[in-house]
Amino acid sequence: MMTMPSYTLRYSQKAKYLQLRVSAKGLEVVVPGVRRVSQTTIERFIEQKREWIIHHWKKLQGLQEKEEILPLQLPERILLRSIEQTWDVFYMATDSSKIRCLTNPCKQIKLLGNIADQPRCIRFLKQWLKKVAEEHLKEQLEQLSRQHGLFFNEITFRHTSTRWGSCSSSKNISLCCKLLFLPPHLVRHVLLHELCHTKVMSHGVRFWKLLTKLDPECDRNRLELKKAGEYVPHWAL
Repeated sequence: MMTMPSYTLRYSQKAKYLQLRVSAKGLEVVVPGVRRVSQTTIERFIEQKREWIIHHWKKLQGLQEKEEILPLQLPERILLRSIEQTWDVFYMATDSSKIRCLTNPCKQIKLLGNIADQPRCIRFLKQWLKKVAEEHLKEQLEQLSRQHGLFFNEITFRHTSTRWGSCSSSKNISLCCKLLFLPPHLVRHVLLHELCHTKVMSHGVRFWKLLTKLDPECDRNRLELKKAGEYVPHWAL
């Protein structure tokens, strides 16, 4: 399945409207520097242009216009690299038309009920993934916030398809639940990236200088993050 490329923001004093540019490096969003544009507006604009972006991204990647449709597969094991946990998943059919999701201290997830409804099973697994993210990633973000004196207001977790995280001008941070599948050093890089936006909103020289100070491997991690989608299993996309 073709996924959306990661994107970067570039603020331009000459631009009058939001613009998109797709290159081999990914997606670039040109933001008018003379007027205020919220992160929500930017993400809505990208979502509206999803088909156009994927169409041109396919061409650059040398892929065929028609995608192969992969069958949906329920996972039997879930590896959460960021917190070094492995969970086994069991599916138990019952007469109930509903589905229950149970977990235990042995790192086991049990889905009971109408497990033939695979899309619904996936929804339950994603709900579980969000709860794990809220427990572990929030704690990591708060620890880094205190350690570096970069304070935020609120944190939310979403199943986003375009970004690993974002930070609004109100210092509200949003994180993608799929960060749990990434190695710890990449998760730390993303969290520091969003915390740095509480000081500097744009991706200018001041921003990268601050992030590099906190993450000396910033350049290497940025490159690795562009391919980090490979860590995310098909069911969680």
